[in-house]
Amino acid sequence: MRGIITGFFLLLLSVTAAAQVQLDTKALLEDYSRELFEANATGFMSPLVIVSNVGANDAFYNRAYVPKENALYFDISVRSMVAFVLDDERTFTAHLPLEDNPNPYTPLSQEWLRVVQLNYFKAQLRGAAAAGELETDVTTATVFGSDGSGFTIPKEYIRQNVAGIDSATLARLPSELSLTPGTNQSTVVAAVPQLTIGSYYSTEMLLRYIPPVVFDENIGKFSFFGIAVKHAFTNWLDDSPVDAAVQVGFQHSTIKNEVGITKAKLEATTDLFAINVHASRRFDWIEPYAGFSFETLSSEGSYTFTLPANIREEIGYDIDPQTVPVSLEDSAVKLTLGVTGYLGPMQIFAGTGIAKHLIFSGGIAYRFAP
Repeated sequence: MRGIITGFFLLLLSVTAAAQVQLDTKALLEDYSRELFEANATGFMSPLVIVSNVGANDAFYNRAYVPKENALYFDISVRSMVAFVLDDERTFTAHLPLEDNPNPYTPLSQEWLRVVQLNYFKAQLRGAAAAGELETDVTTATVFGSDGSGFTIPKEYIRQNVAGIDSATLARLPSELSLTPGTNQSTVVAAVPQLTIGSYYSTEMLLRYIPPVVFDENIGKFSFFGIAVKHAFTNWLDDSPVDAAVQVGFQHSTIKNEVGITKAKLEATTDLFAINVHASRRFDWIEPYAGFSFETLSSEGSYTFTLPANIREEIGYDIDPQTVPVSLEDSAVKLTLGVTGYLGPMQIFAGTGIAKHLIFSGGIAYRFAP
């Protein structure tokens, strides 16, 4: 492929001694920006999806007890969660894509020419990188970080070493391909109403739902629903010293957000599965609880962006919005420690989830027993 591209441009350059390539810089920026952000979208966006969802996936339980006898009751609760962003989730290493793209289009068609000029531009960047004039990896901000970095276009190297690109074409290119800055935050907050329905053969079901709301301007609109089933298996044992239960849960969430001055749009839908074993023991009005859980996350999303304002001002034009897909998966084992206090039919509880992320949660619940 490189030989075909080189041959094509050598043919153009051989028409006259002064021949030069006129690049469609707007099309080039659209194509290369999309490839640049596609290569780095997961690194930029994944902390938002992971931290928001692991926080919202917390506080499914605050005690293990379920009545052994079948009984109808409803626990209505409000649960709040605060998840902390890890230091290494504030930055990531961005990579500049330099590999040639395949070109399956009809020769000399518009699509074919766009791929040709993109690969020709990459060939010049590879030359600059080999000469030490271009950094191909930079440390930059994730969505939770601070200032974004960028990749400098080696205009001076191209001007001195590439006869086929004229100065007017170079002038229409920006001096840097900037990456999106982050929101500079260290915590993510969520809250959810939860309904627990019991009990049938020592089993409870819980439901939780939040319509699209903005808990935090930096997170954007976040919505989710969840369902879980809990079974108190110690009800089948004689004289168990603690109450213990196993719980299986599923949660589905959506995020829609615009980030920073570039107004890059992030959208993601995420499915979470969790299974946990937890135990508690009540002492009069207080009940400590603890549990271990295994959680998995699978997310599909998109990242839409245009050029930052400073680049638009520099080159005098903008590119069409470019959208790239983002897919990610994550899993974690979590230890939860907490305590619940009782005031008649009311429960007040607080807990800490300890995994890759630290999560504080708390809430209040009220039981209705018809």
